[in-house]
Amino acid sequence: MQSKHYKLLLRCLLVLPLILLVDYCGLLTHLHELDFERHFHYPLKDDRVGTSGISKFAYLRMPSFTAEIQGDQPPRLTLLIKSAVSNVQRREAIRRTWGYEGRFSDVHLRRVFLLGTTTHGGEKDIAWESREHGDILQADFIDAYFNNTLKTMLGMRWASEHFNRSDFYLFVDDDYYVSAKNVLKFLGRGRSSHQPELLFAGHVFQTSPLRHKFSKWYVSLEEYPFDRWPPYVTAGAFLLSKQALLRLYSTSVHLPLFRFDDVYLGIVALKAGIPLQHCDDFRFHRPAYKGPDSYSSVIASHDFGDPEEMIRVWNECRSANYA
Repeated sequence: MQSKHYKLLLRCLLVLPLILLVDYCGLLTHLHELDFERHFHYPLKDDRVGTSGISKFAYLRMPSFTAEIQGDQPPRLTLLIKSAVSNVQRREAIRRTWGYEGRFSDVHLRRVFLLGTTTHGGEKDIAWESREHGDILQADFIDAYFNNTLKTMLGMRWASEHFNRSDFYLFVDDDYYVSAKNVLKFLGRGRSSHQPELLFAGHVFQTSPLRHKFSKWYVSLEEYPFDRWPPYVTAGAFLLSKQALLRLYSTSVHLPLFRFDDVYLGIVALKAGIPLQHCDDFRFHRPAYKGPDSYSSVIASHDFGDPEEMIRVWNECRSANYA
């Protein structure tokens, strides 16, 4: 009898880790997902009007050029660059390269850096930087990875309510290489653009939620019960027309936020009826740099966290007339 109990206990000890491993990897969770095509809805609990939470922000700093443009020609392109308080060198590099507002004599560009706050100080330095350059937009939320949705929607709120005269808006992270020349080429140089009125362009994905619990991007069924995400543009770099931005923002204020900013914008775009436009030249994975010709068509590329490298690559591409 003891032998039987011992064998049963041994089997349980062997099977239990396997069950825990299967659960930890999310294999059983997939069995309980809802079919996206048949069941998708957002908000998840009901369809009552929600709130994006953006309206509660008190702006700490606003770009100083808002009043200046009233008599100027509206910008063709406004760069809304997601940065962090500590990334001073990246911002300086961008101001000297692809974010330089005087880059073109015949095309009006504007530049804004989007910042949260930090618990590690640096506010005095940001205050000086804001006075010196007039390109800082900062709001009172802690700058953390899962607050990127707040940062993105901060930019949309400001652009919608305070700076909605630009033809197009490029949202981009501060660890990107960007060719402003290729952005304008994609848009069409003149004001009679060949692009659709509701333009939302970038690198489009359609993927499934990660259910394995060891992932940084783990999502539970309670947070999102469907078997795939709506199509979304990676949030590292994407383009919006003015009309698309205004519609996205007006739709977003009735929807609760989601912690992944690219997925959230995909949800908002779906609810707003805005189609997504894929463009391979928005590079999610950085292409190997083998000289300026290898970047001749690149609009934006991730993984340029080293400001000196970004400056070198941009200068070489500009010399070759690609940036």
